[in-house]
Amino acid sequence: MPAISWSAAGILLALVAWDLIAAGRAGPLRRCALLLVAQLLVAALVGAMLLGADGTDAAGQFFAGWATSLAATVDLLAVLLSVAAGMETVAVVVVAGVLARGALAFTDAPLIGVVSVVFGAAVLWAAWRAFRGEGDPPRPLAPHLATAVSVLAALVLALLSAAATREMTGSDPLVLLAGVLALVGFRHVFGLLRGLLARVPDAQVGLAVVLVFIGVKSVLAGMSGAGPEHDARVVLLTLGMVGAVAALGAITAARRSNTG
Repeated sequence: MPAISWSAAGILLALVAWDLIAAGRAGPLRRCALLLVAQLLVAALVGAMLLGADGTDAAGQFFAGWATSLAATVDLLAVLLSVAAGMETVAVVVVAGVLARGALAFTDAPLIGVVSVVFGAAVLWAAWRAFRGEGDPPRPLAPHLATAVSVLAALVLALLSAAATREMTGSDPLVLLAGVLALVGFRHVFGLLRGLLARVPDAQVGLAVVLVFIGVKSVLAGMSGAGPEHDARVVLLTLGMVGAVAALGAITAARRSNTG
């Protein structure tokens, strides 16, 4: 397990670094696709190695932890889009997220329920801010404030996802792998989604719906005394909602362009 964990962690850090420096001549869409495929391949490789070394339980725990961290990463994407973060801020967030998820993988954090409630309330405020825009992009926060809010969101979600992943896997190395793996390609996915929001009419309403879902699940989980568990159903629901909002936005944009 340690050899697998550290070898995979090195590969993941290299992929995150490549994401940050935007290496290569491929276009943004192609590079994003390459990074996401690389994430899937690394996940499959680690799962296969764990399956051969420790059996199905260890492999299943890793994939469950990865799904949990991936759901937290989707939450972070929505938060950054809601505050209209810039690409420089996103780079800082990725670095902070990697460091936080790495450190928290080996640390038990207190007051998870309280943190979850406060975070959920803040996300609901962001959703109200997006709804208030009536379809227009929200007014960008001041650069320093946007950076502070984005980094704080990355730290909070690192805390919540690490706690949930540890409860599912019981393994600190698996928490580390799952957390860092879920951040591969983050910067490029954010850039593509930001471009989509700028082109699709009423996209901010769809973003607000996603934020309401994130905020409500965080508040309810925190009130129960724990952070968001992000089991398989919650992960699928989160990803499905984001995909549905994006698909409906694209369909609406296509219809309006045809009628216009």
